[in-house]
Amino acid sequence: MRKCLIGAAAAILLAACTGGNGATSVSSGAEADSTVTEAADTVTIAMTGDIMLGSTYPTPRLPVNDGREIFIETDSILQAADVACGNLEGVIADEAKCRKDVSKPLSFAFLMPTKNAPRLSEAGYDFLGLANNHILDFYEEATIKTEKLLDSLGIKYAGREECEMAIKEVNGKKFGFCAFGHEVYSLRTQDTVTVKRVISDLRKQCDILIVCFHGGAEGSGCRHVPFGTEYFHGWDRGDLRQFTHMAIDCGADIVYGHGPHIVRGIELYNGHLIAYSLGNFATPAGMGIAGLTGYAPVLTARLDGKGKFIDGKIHSFIQKSGLGPRRDLSNIVAKEMRTLSYEDFKDSPLTIADDGTITIKK
Repeated sequence: MRKCLIGAAAAILLAACTGGNGATSVSSGAEADSTVTEAADTVTIAMTGDIMLGSTYPTPRLPVNDGREIFIETDSILQAADVACGNLEGVIADEAKCRKDVSKPLSFAFLMPTKNAPRLSEAGYDFLGLANNHILDFYEEATIKTEKLLDSLGIKYAGREECEMAIKEVNGKKFGFCAFGHEVYSLRTQDTVTVKRVISDLRKQCDILIVCFHGGAEGSGCRHVPFGTEYFHGWDRGDLRQFTHMAIDCGADIVYGHGPHIVRGIELYNGHLIAYSLGNFATPAGMGIAGLTGYAPVLTARLDGKGKFIDGKIHSFIQKSGLGPRRDLSNIVAKEMRTLSYEDFKDSPLTIADDGTITIKK
């Protein structure tokens, strides 16, 4: 059974973060051998946004067939990647006391039934972020139950003081994962000291380092990534441009986000990919999925042996009520992310095709 990996208490906080991303690739004098080595050294990461497999609280809002229909059109993509990551938007427990008054405006709580939990491992998830504003909806006891359940499914997780980071070895490479949110009960994007310490410490222990974050204002009016701190109903939701760039400067190979409940643009920073929001991915019976909030992309990225971005794809899906993400044959999701990427990151070298294929301009 997996235990959360906590940074050593004696670890020295780096005053200034340096790159040092990934493992050193092996080169050969022969051009053909070098090409073969480079190809063999690549890895593919699959990333999704918020996951919430229905809720029994305050009234049952559950997907059909215990959630077995949710991932049937996306699992092949998640399983084909070396590792797949997402955000678990709430706790998984059958009985728990809610700490919120959900009768108040803008107060929501989600309690996923344990019988739906196996859908996560069946879909192919390796890592799940817990640094979000619903992970403590039902007090610490339910959160611990969730972590133990994920342990039993073989899924790694991170995002709280008790589990700052996670590591999983796949095909001889060590993948590191950490997560940050905006609430006091998670590791926070606003806590620069902790961000630097966690990422710098994890960098020393893995070959490929993945950072996810829950941040940004919410709703269809928040499609663009602003400069400076974002606020939602007066709450600090982080300065995401600063956070993501700092994460990469400290050693992250790829950074992806969620939280606004809609998709946002992608950016290439110092050779590393940043996705600012992948929206709601699998929330078939618990949250609004109309219009932009139903956009549910799977983002895949191929990285070289040093963690630098090679190419990728925005796989377009749109959520269907009670079911889950279903293929978007018009690729409207990829086109929305392309528009936002071009508008928010005008100097970006990324090119996004109609089908969502992402390449770097020559």
